[in-house]
Formats: sequence, structure tokens, C-alpha cells
Amino acid sequence: MAYLVFARKYRPQNFDEIVGQDIVSKSLKNAVLSGRIAHAYIFSGPRGVGKTSSARILAKALNCQEGPTINPCGKCPACVEITQGRSLDVIEIDGASNRGIEDIRNLRENVKFGSTSGKYKVYIIDEVHQITPDGFNALLKTLEEPPAHVIFIFATTAIHKVPPTILSRCQRFEFRPITIVKIVETLEQLVKKENLKIENNVLSAIARASEGSLRDAESLLDQLSSFGQGEISIADVTSLLGIIEDELLVSLVDKIIKKDADGALLIVDNFINQGKDASVFITSLIEYFRNLMVAKVSEKQLDKLLNTTSHTKEEVFKQAKLISLPEILRSIGTLANTQEMFRRIDSPRIALEIAIVSMLGIVKDNLSPEKLPQSNNSHLSNCAIKIDPPPPQSIKKTEEDAAQEAAVTLERVLAIWQSVIDKISKAKMSVATYLNEGSLLKIEKNILFISFPKKLKFHKDVLEKRDNSEFIEQNLGAILGVRIKLNFILSDERPNAPEADIEPNIKSTIAAFKGKIINRGH
Repeated sequence: MAYLVFARKYRPQNFDEIVGQDIVSKSLKNAVLSGRIAHAYIFSGPRGVGKTSSARILAKALNCQEGPTINPCGKCPACVEITQGRSLDVIEIDGASNRGIEDIRNLRENVKFGSTSGKYKVYIIDEVHQITPDGFNALLKTLEEPPAHVIFIFATTAIHKVPPTILSRCQRFEFRPITIVKIVETLEQLVKKENLKIENNVLSAIARASEGSLRDAESLLDQLSSFGQGEISIADVTSLLGIIEDELLVSLVDKIIKKDADGALLIVDNFINQGKDASVFITSLIEYFRNLMVAKVSEKQLDKLLNTTSHTKEEVFKQAKLISLPEILRSIGTLANTQEMFRRIDSPRIALEIAIVSMLGIVKDNLSPEKLPQSNNSHLSNCAIKIDPPPPQSIKKTEEDAAQEAAVTLERVLAIWQSVIDKISKAKMSVATYLNEGSLLKIEKNILFISFPKKLKFHKDVLEKRDNSEFIEQNLGAILGVRIKLNFILSDERPNAPEADIEPNIKSTIAAFKGKIINRGH
């Protein structure tokens, strides 16, 4: 016989062999026992959790010579043909490659024909969400009025992409990711059957890497068995798959709890130097601190809530007694922020080291070094940054400020006014336009009075809005180098500047050119 990969060789053949989907299995068995078989089902959930296997088992349960039965014999022609994927009464269709309206029309034509030997003709459409909108519309009519001998079983990893009109005509079953504990238990049985030799924690490392997919876990074990020629070490797992072993996480968290900066940073250094993925490390740490959080708040030590192996659970409960809940939650937040930092920093090492140092808590604001947690590293225990509060600002003006304010005259403002208008116009054109219609009247105690005719009251009202007035003051003060406040007033006409306030050199210039003073920034 040709070699069969583990995922196919150990594929479940009855409802009891389906791993981690007890509710689904029980519901389907009850439907078979009661004879309440729906004409359409939809199985949704992540990859590799038993959707297609469950569909095949349901087809066998309905078409077995001893059925309908919840325990198909597996020996009759119908069971054998379905298991081998060559039954004429169980048609498996890939929704990704048979997604168009013509494909669905062909399917509609075929459903008219009865089954060849079984009681039902079962159509299993995988990744059904890939069907086009026109294809779904063509399928809808068949789902509304299906032939009595036809059953549809749809499988999808993206239930949200299936139209509501299709969902409303199906019985829906949600398949969940399989827990690490269940995956490890299943792999242990497989290891015994295959006579494989493995080191401790190999299976838990594979289970974490599979992310809830039993099929992926079986495929990884198959790959590793070939790589290690039947003997699998944890080094093989970490080097080939780039995953994190439990001992490394336990050791690092020990260093963090003990404030051992040297030890923690050396673990990071060794990890990075081995060419491993820092983002995988962060994800694994987040999951580990999640387990610490559960262990910390669980009065009854509900180990079933911890998504890890039994040996690591013991370590987690020990460490949970040595760390506070706020520290755990802060660490999770720090690690989550580090995941975002990976997208902005070219060096994963730097982001990872920042996260570790932050979790160590050796740098705290507003604390003297003697108040910090003591580290067993003398060169780091005194590295706290002491931030003294700034002295209160004096309410008295310095002589320099007073001199600057005294030097601000109306003429000085007039000289730079157009520059102020130009600067404001780049950010707020309407404000600059309205401001340019005003007349600079006078300055008293660093308050600039700007006058508007009564017919331009709207301009005045707009400029007096807080965000606009503060914006003008900031730009004016930036150019003058002095804080200036504004006061907008209405007047019947625009007053000229009093001649007494005009400097002699300006008067002579006006006389020479036969000009006049206009209190505007033109």
C-alpha cells in the first residue's frame, strides 16, 4: 500500500472518535436516532477540527446497510466506499474550484437523480463561502425545495461570508478549536500506535504550534517522525518548527518574578541568536501570562482552564503565588503593545528586550533606587531614573520678560502683522481672511485691541471663538517672542492711530511720501 500520512491514517470513522466536538457529535447522533434528518447542514469553524470528517461520518451513518445508525459498521460496501472516497452517493465538492453559476446549475441537474445504492445522496461542499453570489442564488432554489433523497452538508472556515438566505435554510453546527490537552492526549495514542520515541514536552510543543487544529498537529508529528527517523527530540521541534518549549517560558517567567535582569536578557539573547521568530515568542508569553492570570484568580485551582500540559500547570500554579495580579495584567498589556511595536521597529530584538525590561519593573518614575524591588544584579538595581517634580512656576515676571513686554508697541505689531496673517492662512484661511478685515487699534498691558465695523460683527464673533483666538495668539506670540492676548471690539468706523503715538521717524516718512496711517496690516 502507498504510504498514508497520519492525518488520513487516523481520521475518525465514527462519532465517538471525533475529538473535542462533543456537543456536535451528540447532536448529530440524536438526529440520527430520532430520524429527524435535516435536508441541509452547515458546519463552521477553523481548519482541521473535524468538519469534513463529521460530514463523512454522518453520510455513513445514514447510508450504512445497518442504518440509519449512530454506529456505522465500516464493513458494508456503502461504508467502505465512503471511507475510501469513491462512493457514488456521497459527492464531495470543493467550493473554491466549483464556485460559479454554471457549476451550481450542473449540481442542480444532478440532484434530480436518485441514489445508486444508499438511502440518501449526500453532497458535501467544502469551503462553501467561496461560491459566487450568482452561484448561491442558483443554489437557493434547490435548498428551498430539495428532493427527499438529497442532503447537503456545507463546511466553511468563514461563516460570515455565507449569505443569510443560505444560512436560514440550514441547521448550523459550530466546531471549536481543539484544546492543547485534547490534542496532546490524541497524539499520545498515535505515538503508541506508531512506536515513536519522543522526549518530554514534544507533544505539547506540537499542540501549541497547531493552534487548535488536530489535523495540523498530526501533520507536524508526521513530519517530525520523518525528520528524526522515529526519534523526536524537543530540539528537533524547536529548530524545525520555530516554536517555544515550555521550559523556556517557565524559566523566563522565573527570572521576571525574581527581577533577574541578567538571566532574562540572556534567555532572550540565546533565543534571538538561534534565528527564531520573536513574534512567536511574544505570542507564547501572552498565552503563558494568561494562564498565570487564571491560576491567580481561581480559588479552586481550576487546572482545566489552563491551556497547557499537566507538568507546566504545576509550574504555573507555583509562579502564580509569587506574582501579583496587577503585575500579570501589566505584563500582558506590555506584551500586547510589543506586538504593535514589531510593526514599527526593524529590530525584533530591541522590541523584545524593551518588553522584558518593562516587565522586570527595574525602572520606575518618581522613586528613589532604594524603593525599587531589589535585583540580584548590583549594576542594575541602582539604575532607576529619579524624576523630581519641576519647581512651581513663579508668578512674578522676570526682568527680561518685563523688558520684552514693555518693548511691544503698536508699531512693532504693525510691522509683523502681514507675516502673522500669512502664517495663519496656511492653516486656517477663513480665520486669516476675517482677521485681515480688522483694524489694529492699540496695545495696553500686552492686550492687542482689534476693531471691526458693526457690519462685520460675524467676523468678530468667529474670531472670538476660543480655538480661533488661541490659535491667533499662539502665532502672534511665536513671531513677537512675547505672550499677547487679543480683544475684539466693534466700532462705527476704523480709527486712525493717534499722532501722539507715532514715532518722529515714522512721521517724517509719512510727510515725505504724502501718506497716512491706516491701522490695518495691508
